[in-house]
This record gives sequence, C-alpha cells and structure tokens, in this order.
Amino acid sequence: MSNIRNGLGLIAAVCFVGCSAPWVNKEPESELEKRGQAVKEVMESKDRPLIIGDAAEVLWTETREYEGFGIVNGLLDTGGDVKPSGQRDYILKEMRADGVDNPNAVLKLPTTALARLAVVVGPEHTKGDNLDVIVELSDECDATSMLNGWLMPSHIREMALLGGSVKQSELKARAQGSVLILPASICQGECDRKAGIVLGGASLIEGRQFAIRIKENLRHVTTAAGMSRAINDRFWFYKGSDRKGVANAKNDQIIMLDIPERYRWDVAHFVDTVMSTGFAETSDQKAARIEKCRKRIKEPTATRLACLQLESLGEETIPVLEEGLKNESEDVRYHAAYSLAYLNHPPSVPILVDLAKSHPRLRAGCLIGLQLNAHYSAKESLIEFLQSQEPDLRNGALWALRRRDKKDVLTQGYSVGKMVNVVNIPSSNPLVAVSLEERPEVTLFGGNCSIAMDEFYEVNPRLTIRKQPDGRLKLVRFQPKDEDLNAIATPDLISLIEALDKIGASYSDLVSWLDTASERGWLSSPIAMNPRPKGSPAAFQVLISRRMGDTDLSRKGSASDASYPVEEISEAKKSWWPWKS
Repeated sequence: MSNIRNGLGLIAAVCFVGCSAPWVNKEPESELEKRGQAVKEVMESKDRPLIIGDAAEVLWTETREYEGFGIVNGLLDTGGDVKPSGQRDYILKEMRADGVDNPNAVLKLPTTALARLAVVVGPEHTKGDNLDVIVELSDECDATSMLNGWLMPSHIREMALLGGSVKQSELKARAQGSVLILPASICQGECDRKAGIVLGGASLIEGRQFAIRIKENLRHVTTAAGMSRAINDRFWFYKGSDRKGVANAKNDQIIMLDIPERYRWDVAHFVDTVMSTGFAETSDQKAARIEKCRKRIKEPTATRLACLQLESLGEETIPVLEEGLKNESEDVRYHAAYSLAYLNHPPSVPILVDLAKSHPRLRAGCLIGLQLNAHYSAKESLIEFLQSQEPDLRNGALWALRRRDKKDVLTQGYSVGKMVNVVNIPSSNPLVAVSLEERPEVTLFGGNCSIAMDEFYEVNPRLTIRKQPDGRLKLVRFQPKDEDLNAIATPDLISLIEALDKIGASYSDLVSWLDTASERGWLSSPIAMNPRPKGSPAAFQVLISRRMGDTDLSRKGSASDASYPVEEISEAKKSWWPWKS
C-alpha cells in the first residue's frame, strides 16, 4: 500500500501543486479535496486502472478535410463563368484580397474555372508538410474540363456549417500547382476531366495535435501529472539541446500530445502505444503486467495489445517480445517484430523481410518497420527489395529508404525542369513506376527504356507526338495566340520527358501518355501506376470514391457543398473548434 501511495505522489501533496496550477483555484478547496479523495480511493482499489487506456479516451485523431475555393487557369478554352452564388462572392473576395485586377473579368475567361479544393489532413501532419490537393470543378461554374489546368495560389481553411451558414477557420494551408488528371487505368474507365489532384501542392501553415481526456471519475491534477510523466519517460524528442516530452497536461482532464517523428508514419500505432502505457504503478504491478503480456503474446487474437504494452515499457521488455518472433502465427510474429522495430532491435529485421515478401496485407507495416529500424541490416533489406519482381514492394521500399534518409543519393533522382522528378534505380528487372501521390515522379528501375509507339498520338487537343521517318519523335504544342512550340526526342523515355518539359507540357500530359503507352505496349519496360503497398487512402483514392459516390471515403456533408456566403469567425467565436478551447 505504501508503494502505491509513493507511485501516486500522495494526493495529500495537492495543496502544494494547487498553488502553481491555475485550474485548481477554479474550485473551492473543499470540492477539490473531496474529488482528490475519490480519485485516491479508485487508485488504491484492487480494480484500479493500470494503463492509460483504462483511464482516458483519445480526442481529435480523426482525419479532417481542410477546404477552399480556387481559380484554375491555363485551360484549353474549357473554362466558364461562375453563377451568382455564395461561392462567387467568396472567390471574388479572395481575389480582391490578393490584389487581382478586375476579378469579374477573370472569372469570365474561357481559360479559367472555379474549383473546390480539399486537403486531407491527419494528426501526423505538421507545419510545413506538403500535401496533395483534391481539385473539383464547382457546380456553380460552367467549365467542362480542367485539362492543362494550373491552380492559382489559393487559401485552404477548415469549414463547417453552423446556424445555416458556412463558418471558416483561420488560414490552414496555401495551395497552388499543376493539376494532374487521373489516368483512365486508375479511374477504371474514361478520365474524369472535371477533377484532379495537385501533387504536394498544399503547404501546411498549422499542424495537428491530438489529446487524451481523463475519465471523469479520475480527473485530478495528480492523475494528469502521473499520466504525463509516464508518457514523457517513454516518448520524447530534442528541441535544440533540450529534451522535451511529448505530453503536456493542459488541465486536470486534457493532456495534449505531440507525435514523435519515428511514429508519424503510423499514428494509429503511436496512439495505441500511448494508451497501452502504464502509469503510477508499483514495481510489483509492472512485473505482473509484463508476465500477463508474456502469456497473451502467444495468442493471435491478443498479441497486438500485448505487444503494445510491452513496447510502451521500452527496452526492458525486448526478451519477452523476442518470444513472439518464434511463433507459428504470422500475426504474432508481425506484431512482435513491428514493436521491436520501434526499439531498433536487429532480430526483427529478418521477420519483417519474410512477412513483406509472403503476406501482402502486412507489407505496408513491414516496410515502415524496416524504415524505422536503425540497424544497417534493415537498410540493406530495403535495398534488396528494389530488385523484387513485385512492383508495390520495390517501389514501397524506395519510399521507405527515402523516408529513412532524406539525403540518400540512391533515392533522390533529379528534376526535369519543374515538370517531374526522375529516379534511376539499377536493376535487372525493368519497371517504370509512376507516382500519383506526394510528388510528380517517375522511377526507372533498370534505367532508360526504348519507345516503339504508333505513328501519331494526340496527348490533348493542343499537344501531339508524331513518329518521324528516322524513328525520332516530333512533339508539337499548339498556341492559338502565339508561335507553336516544337521539340524532337529520340525514341527513349528520358529523351521524351525532356522534350515534353522543353515545350511546357505538364506532368498530367506525361502520365496520360504513359497510361496509353502501358495499354498499347509502346515501352520496352512494363509500367505501373502508383505501385505502393496498401495503407491509408491516398488523395486520389478519396477523389475516385467521391466521384463514384462511395461514402466510405468521400466527405459527408462538406461545408463547401453549401451555397451560403462564407463568413469570417471572430476571435470570440473560435471555441467551436475543440482543439482551440
């Protein structure tokens, strides 16, 4: 019993803490003492919560969509004016604020269109992150296609329907860039030219945080302090030369949490690990919990929760987690190896490698585990995966290597103008991997490849490629009010990419050509569109589901669906955003 009192820091010490904690003074001392005594009784009972998940709930981990409206220009006379509406009023206000001369005239141009914008933001995203922008023609606009479009600088905010009108937050992100029309092979049919994506086009101004809320019967300054201390003893980061914990108790019920860099690629795992962390427990209680996990780790249905608790305890539980690596169940081996990867334990590497090869459903997690494990064998395994026959495994390994080391020369590639990044990976198994998320990029596994295309191909109404008698390719980009742009390419992919950039073509044009080339067999190497292991839905998957009416991935009741004028929220009205309260 005395150990428990020591672990809790003695509720009697509240009088001292209360002098420095502003929330304590909000209640009469008698009420505080009464609540403190009740918490003490719960924590000293045989049924006391041992892990944070038994004493708190998670807040604000959901994915959100930040929204806005923007002008897409450069269209091939497929634009159109915007009808009188709240959306028109909104974009005119934005354009005037940006110093656009005669914005009404701009809206009438056949080369411009009004588009609705959305950025999918998770709690793992931080200030400065570049995220994909979903771009859809507004229903209030007469435009018919965004082909060849460029999104002008636009403002992204969080919006909500309140009291019959649309309310918006302060600025959350700025967005601009070339609009990628998704290829027909991805859309499972004809391209929807009324929608597209700007890859990495949004720059976040404000990141996200999530929090945990202590259950009502345990709300007290000592509970919040005990939980924060337990979390910060396990999860921390350096800010300059100072070590800082990720947990920050705001009051006696809310603890705000930052996400460590190594956990941002699997936020759900971090949340579950935090909720599996023990707090204010004695050494005997901790030992009993570890022993219980030792038994449960062998059960496929219980192994994940057991591994999370063991991981939350740190390196002292490595021997127990290692027992899971020998289990006959792939799920047991996976969860044990995944937790050990976060602890940089080398024996997890061969297990993750084997599971990545043999179990596609576990592949995304296995690559994250190899990306995180600092041991050299993890990097070597990822490099070996670059030679795999399976496109999603080799391309997923490329991204894992890049996230593991942003300066790794092997994965960086080079820019061809502002159109695309090209990566060359030596390989005896040729493949062209085309990115449809995060950034415009083409990866050539096995180097450059030859082209044997038809005599003539129209990329879009103003861009054609014609095969010359000598086998070279002539590219022509028609400009109605200016001299046409021409370029000659040798019949290989790198030369074609350079020629497309020379005449000002877009990444969308390149993707469209590559999609047709894949269908007609024009390249000497196979082509794969966005071969990445399945994980969280990418922006293009959200867009496709939205256009097909799939509510599982589409937004529900988006604020920008309304036709009401958008009003600024005063400082006094921001409390409806829970993370601002």
